[in-house]
Amino acid sequence: MCYRLQTLLQKPGIMPLIPFFLIIPPLVACAETTFTVRMKGYAEGVGLTARRLAIEDAQQQVMVDILHSMTNAEDMAPFRGMLRQTSNYFQRYDILRSDVIGQTTEVEIDAYVLERPLRRDVATIMLPRLPRLPSILVLIAEYIGEESYAGGPTFDIAEGVFRERLKDFKFEINGIHDLMTHFDMVRLVDIINGDVSEGAAFARANQEDVVVIGQVTTTHEPLHLDSNMLRNRATATLRVFAGHDGKMTDLMTSQAVVQSMEPLDGGKQAVQDACAKLTGDFITAVVLTMLSLEDEGRVLMEVTNPSTRDDLSGLIRIIQEVPHTYDVETLLFTETLARLAVEYHGSMADFTDRITEQIINGRKIEVTRCVKREITVAFQ
Repeated sequence: MCYRLQTLLQKPGIMPLIPFFLIIPPLVACAETTFTVRMKGYAEGVGLTARRLAIEDAQQQVMVDILHSMTNAEDMAPFRGMLRQTSNYFQRYDILRSDVIGQTTEVEIDAYVLERPLRRDVATIMLPRLPRLPSILVLIAEYIGEESYAGGPTFDIAEGVFRERLKDFKFEINGIHDLMTHFDMVRLVDIINGDVSEGAAFARANQEDVVVIGQVTTTHEPLHLDSNMLRNRATATLRVFAGHDGKMTDLMTSQAVVQSMEPLDGGKQAVQDACAKLTGDFITAVVLTMLSLEDEGRVLMEVTNPSTRDDLSGLIRIIQEVPHTYDVETLLFTETLARLAVEYHGSMADFTDRITEQIINGRKIEVTRCVKREITVAFQ
């Protein structure tokens, strides 16, 4: 469904479905992003051969350290193929120092690591090894044509592209439909246009593993001064956040150009193409975000029907009295739903026992769901 801000402000209506046709974009060259890692390497012997082996040892250690950092994995067996071809992931290296100590050659290098192929290959290896399929929240506004800035963006085109392209992965994808119950459109636009801290707070207030926030804008220019054909350029900018702690894990951008006579049709197609180009990076970002360890000292609590802040405050006071509870943060409050983050370092069985059937302002607390460190309670 095509949701436009102006329409929803007037009344909660749904505009007619706008069909779109997904066109697979051609491969495009993109600037290689690198990061630098300094490392020492060692090899027995002296001479050019030993120096080369010491450099290879340093490169190997760079890769092992990066893989540990990205995946929190101790077992490097799944990455044997990558470790056999470490040179594929380096743009270059600079030798800072080369010494001979007895019969050992020692080098120190700055390795310039190619970020994109490294992230892509790690994600490919780890995707089938994820402990569970991720849940993803997508909030992407589309501004197509100048009138969209006055009338408000749509929210369905980019989301539709990612749903279609990721359907074979069976990820759980939530979008604009799931947000409308607790957020108005003006607030959602503010979140999209806000800074990183605002996006992080929004990510933490929701229960999805990965939250993707962004926008796609279009420009429309004549091909020539006397031409009735337009060059429609779409620019997509997406930020990826980890849901459990709000950390921004990736920033993705792409552009696409489509020629057309009608700016609206050409703009929609350009938006679709720009998002389609990000599919691979989108999957990579989701997998790598899932690899971050969840905080075992954090409990996420969803509260249904809190009704008032006073009742929610009563629940928070009960939680604070549970032994091994150190902090309670309100992530979201509405009359029908609230979410809390609890810093708790004890047993979940004890935690649920201590809050179940407590009475707050005449209403009883019941635990309706508890999976690992995620719990849902209801005011009855």
